[in-house]
Amino acid sequence: MRANQQSSVFAVCGISLFLALPARSDDAVPSAKAGRDLTELTLEQLLDVRVEAAALHPQTLEDAPASVTVLTAQDLRKYGYRTLGEALASVRGFYGSYDRSYHSIGVRGFNLPGDYASRFLIMVNGHNMADHIFDSMLWFGVDFPIEMNLVKQIEIIRGPSSALYGSNGIFATINIVTKSPEEAGPAALIATAGSFGEKKAQFMVAEPLGKHGSLLFSGSVFNNRGESPLFFPQFNTPATNGGQALHMDGEKGYHFFSNLVWRNWSITGVVSDRNKIQPISWGPAIFNDRGTQLMESTGYVEAAYARGLAGGTLEWRTYFNSNHLRGRFDYPLDSPAGTLVEDNRTFSESDWIGTRLSYRFDPSRFGTVTLGVEGNIDLRAYQGSKDVAPVPAVFVNINTGDKTLAFFVQDERRLTSSWSLNLGARIDLSVYRKNFVSPRAALIYQPNSEWTLKFLFGRSFRNPSAFQLFFEDGLSSVANPAARPESADTIEIDVERKLERHINLSVSAYRYWLHDFLEGVLTDAGLFQVQNHGRIHATGLEFEINARPSRWIETTASYAFQKSVDSHVDGILENSPDHLAKLRFAVPLGRKFSASSSMQYYSSRRTIAGAFVSPVYLADFTLTSKRLLPNFDVQFGIRNGFNRKYSDPIALSPLVDAMSQPGRTFFVELISHPAR
Repeated sequence: MRANQQSSVFAVCGISLFLALPARSDDAVPSAKAGRDLTELTLEQLLDVRVEAAALHPQTLEDAPASVTVLTAQDLRKYGYRTLGEALASVRGFYGSYDRSYHSIGVRGFNLPGDYASRFLIMVNGHNMADHIFDSMLWFGVDFPIEMNLVKQIEIIRGPSSALYGSNGIFATINIVTKSPEEAGPAALIATAGSFGEKKAQFMVAEPLGKHGSLLFSGSVFNNRGESPLFFPQFNTPATNGGQALHMDGEKGYHFFSNLVWRNWSITGVVSDRNKIQPISWGPAIFNDRGTQLMESTGYVEAAYARGLAGGTLEWRTYFNSNHLRGRFDYPLDSPAGTLVEDNRTFSESDWIGTRLSYRFDPSRFGTVTLGVEGNIDLRAYQGSKDVAPVPAVFVNINTGDKTLAFFVQDERRLTSSWSLNLGARIDLSVYRKNFVSPRAALIYQPNSEWTLKFLFGRSFRNPSAFQLFFEDGLSSVANPAARPESADTIEIDVERKLERHINLSVSAYRYWLHDFLEGVLTDAGLFQVQNHGRIHATGLEFEINARPSRWIETTASYAFQKSVDSHVDGILENSPDHLAKLRFAVPLGRKFSASSSMQYYSSRRTIAGAFVSPVYLADFTLTSKRLLPNFDVQFGIRNGFNRKYSDPIALSPLVDAMSQPGRTFFVELISHPAR
């Protein structure tokens, strides 16, 4: 039975490698009248696009107290970004990784293997998408619950945001703003097919509901066979099929989205489900066995209300969230015939309710002030792990819900005609986590319409998750309810310059000091425990130029140098490229088509085993029609067009520290507008 116990250790500990640790407002009510069709904007008009998540109200990019990039619906369509991960990987300072279970996104040199984006926020219309067990947002691939053709714009806000949003707002805040029912356009049927058996179908419709209401509904299903075979040299033996994993990369699922707008109310509902087969899983799962897989579902319902009140703006939102993860892991057991399999099931189930109330007003001497309060109550925060065969056994069965309350204040004032000041602070209170105060300051200098200089400071934090605090199985892991929040002090200087009417340059320099970094360590008893152990410094310099030198071409180019150093080891952070370069451009092909290309380069990255993967150069190409026929459009795309062979650092099996990525792939998307 010792072999059984050891396999169970990996089974229950797999979830720890799974999410917790590295291995080493939007306005509540969209308005079609106030909004513009972003798919038709020129570069000059795009400079006036408003960002909302940086300060809880619409403002220009120049006035936002952060370095901000906005991807519009036009960008998503023109460059063929079909997933959130593809879109973000095209942005200055961001880069992607894929371990064949989840896509993850890094920013400013920070994307530790197995960390799964737990140090920046992902929101949909201001709604935080992180769960309440692992405190991270996992879905950057086809598993993201919101289809990209529902998106009006993606707001990428670099730097700390804990002064507004609390935990995890360290490196960036991503706010996905969906189209309102009035902006969604006519009903559409969308079918996508691509390499490795990729298939997806979506139906989308928007309908008016009388004088004061409208409804948007979208439903989609997907089923991808995945790449096969996948070769793993670490398993290249006759007993493991020569290292060939066959039909082990598939996934399937569905997404449903609805938005009801009525008077001052906006009510949103999201339901999503995915089943993913893992070619490599956490711990020594049986190689080339389709029994090991992830099953997850998530959803939320949110009601948001906004109205003018006493010369200010009142916003209130309340919501219910549900996030359930179930994993099946097959492990080999010692037996005379060598055929016994340990069937382990691991569970994470979080359900919670929350609310946020804010009021923005203009007192006579204090500029524009925003006051707010936010609270959450966990209805269920269950973690479990058990064997169902050959011998039933329960290893973990805990339910540790939290209650949180936060108060925040923000003051925006213009000091002179050229100088403005943004100050903010938030205090977060919790039943079982340490309290934390997060300040933020931004001094902005705009001597004329061509120059903008921003001097930024913020202190942000990341709470230890419920998993890190309470997961204990008695075999491999021990809880640490005394774990403290990570904290980060950040300074940044941004310079934005309009060189000419059609050319814009931005430069950012930043420095992070991360303290009490949460790491998994081995105790004296040989058990895995999360402790405040690490200390990381990050420094970077970023350049970006946007240009439309003529009416027939638009282009964006960027370069980022970044250096992240862990003071407790040899100074090299895993999966952290020192250099990132991006280039994208688009040109029209007659009146019916446009062609685009998006290119990116990553320098070499270190794996958790201390090796280095080769530098990455990727080139994507997309051909898109525009009103090809009255009721029909088409898009054709090539990804990794030069068929580069490359790998990403990962943290799954102890034997595999890098995962090979797909070569050249193709897709085609057909759009029918039966109601046009």
